[in-house]
Amino acid sequence: MSAVTHAGALATAVAVRRSIHQHPELSFEEHRTSRLIQEHLDRIGLPYRAGVAGTGVVATLATGRPGPVTAFRADLDALPIAEDTEQPFRSTVPGVMHACGHDLHTGILLGLAERLVAEAAALSGTIVFVFQPGEEANGGAQRVIDAGGLAAGVERIFALHVVPELPTGSIAVRDGALTATDDEFEIAVAGREAHSSQPELGVNALSVAARIVTALDGLCATLSPFSVATLTVASVHGGEAVNVIPGSAEVRGMIRCVESADKLELRERLVTTAEAIAASMGAWATVRIVEGFPPVVNDPDLAATVRAAARDVLVPGAGVIELERPHLGSEDFAYYQQVVPGAMFMLGCGRPGATAGGLHTPTFDPDEGALAVGLAVFGAIAHRVHGAT
Repeated sequence: MSAVTHAGALATAVAVRRSIHQHPELSFEEHRTSRLIQEHLDRIGLPYRAGVAGTGVVATLATGRPGPVTAFRADLDALPIAEDTEQPFRSTVPGVMHACGHDLHTGILLGLAERLVAEAAALSGTIVFVFQPGEEANGGAQRVIDAGGLAAGVERIFALHVVPELPTGSIAVRDGALTATDDEFEIAVAGREAHSSQPELGVNALSVAARIVTALDGLCATLSPFSVATLTVASVHGGEAVNVIPGSAEVRGMIRCVESADKLELRERLVTTAEAIAASMGAWATVRIVEGFPPVVNDPDLAATVRAAARDVLVPGAGVIELERPHLGSEDFAYYQQVVPGAMFMLGCGRPGATAGGLHTPTFDPDEGALAVGLAVFGAIAHRVHGAT
């Protein structure tokens, strides 16, 4: 690929990222983002299907030569977070920002599409570009699958996710589990309301909830020391008046695990613990579990392709990092991996000598240099898999 073409693909990635960042849209509301993607695909002459899972777009590059069918995926949605950065292209939508880097993901994938269209003569097979809505809403990937977004005979799928903890110019990958599950739980505690002057007539639901929270803190300690799991209580609410014994309370939080067996065990112990403590204090506890994403589990052969491709284009000895353990974040890319083999890698976006802020925080401000790195690695993967012979 010529330097001019490469510069054009990168310019597209930067321009698209900034436009999307300035006009973020929440899950399944990505209408402007979808139109912008379609406009760029029209410009480069790449056929696509719009309206996939609502606002998703799936484009297809058919080289006309026999070969494999590979998909690359990016997510489109933003988060309900108010941005606190000084970027000139910061969010113009109150209370909404791209705090998870999906604007970078989308820019990289559109840049990749432009690059590979220009290089189609050197490629074989078919390449599919999946622009997915609603990753943050626990449903986007599955909706794309259900809508036939992978119906073009896709045999493998790749994705990336920016992380500010890694420096720009690097990627991180591992075989097997890359991320965790993320089940949410809600515990509704029912006691008996009474005036604070007559505690013998009531059952303090907030006191019961407090006992439950204390007990939940120790549940992970009962798992194998080799397990990777967390159980976090993030919200406790009960009572409104200082002179009334509250008759109801709510405890909410999240379970994150890598192994399904650990998840099921923690769920069972959470229910048993909450119900037993409530009963012992004359109250009742009802537990509701909201099923989260399964873990992203990288196919070893495809992870090897990612490593080899990254070494083709990154600085020797510094660009490829092997993750020792899974990241306990979650990603709905895992649903695609239940249909076809897939691999995701982490893309460093940390700023040299400065903080990029954390994912899902108002100060998240990634280094745009990551766009060129992601574009280069994706491009190298495409050529390793689809290089014409």
